[in-house]
Amino acid sequence: MGNCLKCFQSAAEQSLPTNASSPNSNSNSNACPAATSLANCYDSVGTNPNANERCALYNDRPRETDELLSSRTPLKPAKANNCDTKRNSFKSLGLLNGTAPTMSDIITTAVKESMEVSHQSLNQLYDVYKDPDDEDMILTDGIERLCNDLNYQPDEFAILVLAWCLDASQMCRFTKTEFIEGLIKMRADTIESIRLRLEQTIEMLKADAEMFKQLYRFTFRFGLEPDQRVLSLEMAIDLWKLVFTVQTPDLFSNWMHFLEKHPNIRRIPKDTWNMYLNFTEQCDIQNYDDTEAWPSLFDDFVDYEKNRALESAGIHDDDNNNDDPLQSRCKPEDPHRVS
Repeated sequence: MGNCLKCFQSAAEQSLPTNASSPNSNSNSNACPAATSLANCYDSVGTNPNANERCALYNDRPRETDELLSSRTPLKPAKANNCDTKRNSFKSLGLLNGTAPTMSDIITTAVKESMEVSHQSLNQLYDVYKDPDDEDMILTDGIERLCNDLNYQPDEFAILVLAWCLDASQMCRFTKTEFIEGLIKMRADTIESIRLRLEQTIEMLKADAEMFKQLYRFTFRFGLEPDQRVLSLEMAIDLWKLVFTVQTPDLFSNWMHFLEKHPNIRRIPKDTWNMYLNFTEQCDIQNYDDTEAWPSLFDDFVDYEKNRALESAGIHDDDNNNDDPLQSRCKPEDPHRVS
């Protein structure tokens, strides 16, 4: 995130097409549902509830990717032991289905004291970081000072998590409402308690695949330029690297190489971003079926990887003369490409 995500934004400004706008793309109607549920989970931290008392974070969440998949060919079940991520391994151990210790058991820094926060303390904290020219905003300088006080760099994963907890509407700023209401939900009103909550939330994200999915989807919205509906490729690459800081999927470096190798891929739509997480959890290059409901960019990536594997083995595919699949299959109307 560099200087408060400025390096991401400058790349996006240079790369995004002007015809991909939508006036309401960053409206508060898309507010992240996870933020309103975190307070319940924080309330349970340190109280060691049993499995039946655990907070239900995700009862009414929109299932965007599921909706995308529902009208198409169903995905085949993931092969056993194929690309099993750490998040899935937690599931297999029963951590998330109530048969193993509850979420609070994995948080070693649990807070025992009262979970009430002081509105006076929150307003005083906000005043420390608010912009002198706009009292309703914390802007770049204030965010950098906040990161410094939290002992984080502005481009660290923890600051993305903070933005998610505050349900920030865009990069490089927190509104007063986002800051105050977000910290109330986090049950934090001091720098020390904010840092503690971030540490706890990061531990929960490592264990809870559904919670991570909500952060992952928020990241796309967070990275959008005002009035835009797609991410520039540069922004998408930086955000993918950031959101997968704690847990890196199999073939992630290959995916990054593929994207960076093809400059004609100029943008990443929302459905491609969302479905990439599903792809990482079900990936099987050798048995990949391009008739399933994957974006065409994934088809091209799989073909590209298969060709690279053949070349590494010294085998030449005479049927396609080792052509780059993206060059031969990408059409002007491809949503990932700007003609």
